[in-house]
Amino acid sequence: MLKRTIASAAAAVALGGAGLLVAPTASAAGVEQTRETLDFTIENHPYFSGVCGFPITVHVWGEFLVNTWYDESGAPTREMRLFNFRSTSEANGVVINGSTMGPDIATYHPDGSATIKILGTVHRRVPGAGTVRIQYGFGLLLRSADGETEVSIVENGSEDLAPLCDALAG
Repeated sequence: MLKRTIASAAAAVALGGAGLLVAPTASAAGVEQTRETLDFTIENHPYFSGVCGFPITVHVWGEFLVNTWYDESGAPTREMRLFNFRSTSEANGVVINGSTMGPDIATYHPDGSATIKILGTVHRRVPGAGTVRIQYGFGLLLRSADGETEVSIVENGSEDLAPLCDALAG
């Protein structure tokens, strides 16, 4: 199955990328279902801290529910990763809760290349503003057999971090 490092999982959470592609392996045809859990903290989050102008700590936890389909020879043909993450963004004694969810779907081609589609949404519960959709979007990555990204298309909805920054400013 696809393995993500903490950094690449953070990118997926932010709809910014599909992470490192590692071809899955299996010994029989059919579908395999697994869960991958992540729990990590980024002190002084580079993007949020840069936009807001002060240090913000982000804690993310959750899981990928992974379904991988194999052909008769045991080669992977498709993988769907449903992600569901919770998060906190914290600065100046203020904590904001959030969630990120959606699927990413990989299709593995016989030549070893892959097409990866990423869909998702990010919400935050901001005091005084309610639930704020921070970002939503669609991503498409085409990876060659050697793992290089040949085409990357990311279509994101508007990302307005002003409510998040205002609330975390304290």
